[in-house]
Amino acid sequence: MTAQFPRKGEVWWVKLPNQPNDPHQPRTAIIVSRDSRNAHAEDYMVVPTFSTLTAGINTHVIISKGQGGLPHDSVAKCDLITTLHKSLFTKGPLGSPINEALMWRIHYAVRRALGETQVP
Repeated sequence: MTAQFPRKGEVWWVKLPNQPNDPHQPRTAIIVSRDSRNAHAEDYMVVPTFSTLTAGINTHVIISKGQGGLPHDSVAKCDLITTLHKSLFTKGPLGSPINEALMWRIHYAVRRALGETQVP
């Protein structure tokens, strides 16, 4: 039997340890680390999602309900990218991985959050 691990583009319910008073715990997050890394890791890189939509912020990506199994329209706050230990993943994946075009938008937004200026 093959061991299961979170795969790039999947949406999972996670607990964010740096947000202990967040009433929305657990919350959804998108796996952004590579599968080749995830297969052997104890932790995974994620971008958390939020239901309060924000427009015009180039490090936020709006994602429609249903994409990746998200229960409602959401925003991926790519400026909040973090690494979480596998023990903080509570349930997932919620559906099929997010489509490739949307994942590229998320990757570009992460790069912008890191200070790159030559990002599409």
